[in-house]
Amino acid sequence: MDNKLIFRVLIVFSVSCFYVQTMTGQNLFSYLAAKDSVTNASVKVHQDQRIEALVYGVKKQSEEIKAQTNIAPVLDASNSVEMQGYRVQVYSSNVQKTAKGEAYNMEVEFQRALPDVAIYVAYHSPFWKVRAGNCRTMTEAQQLKAEIGEALPQLKKDMYVVRDKIKVNAK
Repeated sequence: MDNKLIFRVLIVFSVSCFYVQTMTGQNLFSYLAAKDSVTNASVKVHQDQRIEALVYGVKKQSEEIKAQTNIAPVLDASNSVEMQGYRVQVYSSNVQKTAKGEAYNMEVEFQRALPDVAIYVAYHSPFWKVRAGNCRTMTEAQQLKAEIGEALPQLKKDMYVVRDKIKVNAK
């Protein structure tokens, strides 16, 4: 397909979305879900609520955190807010045969030593990573890193602070 045609279609779609929102007072998703007056047909949209939050803004509960951080957080089902913050990475490996098992063993060991600190095991191809904490600031993350270093001294040389999406309870 021609690039100009794709661009024109995107422009028409954007303008129509803007028109629907401003003229009808509703967003595109609710407009599609409304029944047609002639055929009585409607479109049923199955999607995560976070998509609508990303497209049209976040819920009012998270506006306070948004104002504090200048980052648009997203509410999830547990009424917590996902936003940019910091975590302490305690493990990372891409050794295909052992990394997954080592990551989950590290999680168990970490939970025994520091049960009050949130721990996350994630796979970001090709790496298995174990990260700890939900720190809003770098200072908090550095303090957590020091605390982990005292509780698990064998991890001290491999730990570092990373930027990551964190979970914070909404007020």
